[in-house]
Amino acid sequence: MTRFTRFALATCATMGATAGIALAAAPAAVTTAATKVSATTATLNGAVSPNGTDTTYYFQYGPSTAYGTQTPTQGPLKGNATKPVSADVAGLAPSTTYHYKLVAVNVDGTVSGGDKTFTTTAAGAPTTNALSIAASHRTVTFGRSTTISGTLTGPSNAGVRVTLEQNPAPYNGGFKSAGSTTTTDATGHYAFVVLPPSNTQYRVTAGAKKNTTTSTAVAVRVRVKVTLHLSDRTPRAGQLVRFSGSVLPGHNGKIARIQRRTASGRWHTVASTTLVAASPVGSTTRSHYAKRLRVRKNGTYRVRVAPADGDHIAGNSSAKKAIVH
Repeated sequence: MTRFTRFALATCATMGATAGIALAAAPAAVTTAATKVSATTATLNGAVSPNGTDTTYYFQYGPSTAYGTQTPTQGPLKGNATKPVSADVAGLAPSTTYHYKLVAVNVDGTVSGGDKTFTTTAAGAPTTNALSIAASHRTVTFGRSTTISGTLTGPSNAGVRVTLEQNPAPYNGGFKSAGSTTTTDATGHYAFVVLPPSNTQYRVTAGAKKNTTTSTAVAVRVRVKVTLHLSDRTPRAGQLVRFSGSVLPGHNGKIARIQRRTASGRWHTVASTTLVAASPVGSTTRSHYAKRLRVRKNGTYRVRVAPADGDHIAGNSSAKKAIVH
């Protein structure tokens, strides 16, 4: 090749790039999670970017990364947009882990997606899904969270949309969407973190339209949040000490019981007072209490509020020591 020819080719390439001429490129391939996995069948999934050149594709699969089996070639795909692709496979062995990958081919090259695996179900395994549910804490103090989680088992349990539903006390409104959705992971697991404002039943549904699976219900009980403040933690013997605090959410008219721990470890009520309205905390109602007690000896105290209204259960403040001198 002469010096002039090399110069001419370089000049043409530069002009083409400057003019924005699209140059052909090999396709791109991404292997994604398998679905509809049963004892002997599965659907292999992926995505292909043709990059402007007609592109065909197929999946390789088998019990190892040597694969050994290939699905029929499909396509061609056209254009530049990434397109989801899939292929159904059958004749698989039950309870077996399979490797698979997507392969895309055009005139500019052959590209493979990453290796993925799936495991077929046992022979005779259920052909329908089941949905479990549990709460990490079945009882929480108002303002604290708990996690609602479980597993969708059966065929096609990965990547399934799960919706959280709730039915708050007094449980006569039926289950309605809690406004939270997620999708199951590769093992069918899901989880929601919730902050129940009152005693609430939860359940979840998985899938859509006619293929919906519904869990049983799990109940989470919510204690009222009670605080306690002593005006003097080291009073003189016989001094009046002001016991005060608040209750969230508010339960005006209910009784706050001031209790002292006995030598046996039990709690004995030594005084009581009525909850009154106090300024809210944001959008949450709040009640207040206050009571003066004459403290004559060392003691450990708490305040207990039992609403007995069905919306919340009894809550106790943290314990406070009074050291008499």
